[in-house]
Amino acid sequence: MAYLPDDLPGPEPTIDDRPFWDACRMRELRFQRCADCGRFRHPPAPVCARCGSRRSNWVRAADEAELFSFTVVHHAADDAVAASVPYNVAIVLFPSFDGVRLVSNVVDCAADELRIGMRLSLVWEVAGDGVPLPRFRRAVGG
Repeated sequence: MAYLPDDLPGPEPTIDDRPFWDACRMRELRFQRCADCGRFRHPPAPVCARCGSRRSNWVRAADEAELFSFTVVHHAADDAVAASVPYNVAIVLFPSFDGVRLVSNVVDCAADELRIGMRLSLVWEVAGDGVPLPRFRRAVGG
């Protein structure tokens, strides 16, 4: 069973984040890194905020992630997710990637079990239009 409704549409990629979503289609989580100074950035951007370079590459995410912050939604902002409340919206931190943060959800975990700093592992959930979305669950021993 999907964490959120099966009929929710997937993302509409932009010119800047298309490589991110293309990698997700291959079930790979990748983050943009400046090809000149090496700084990671997310969300993707056309120019590095540190050095101003327009050159970048895409690096597969490390397996280490942790819960940076979260909220539990009890009042749906849209009727499309009303049947799914309560659900969490999580900010997932990748410490070895310059602290890149990704907004996602932690699945298979009750709201009262979520803890800041808990170790997470990546899982994939397919959106209504077939795009795999990165989700997370509590890591073994996490």
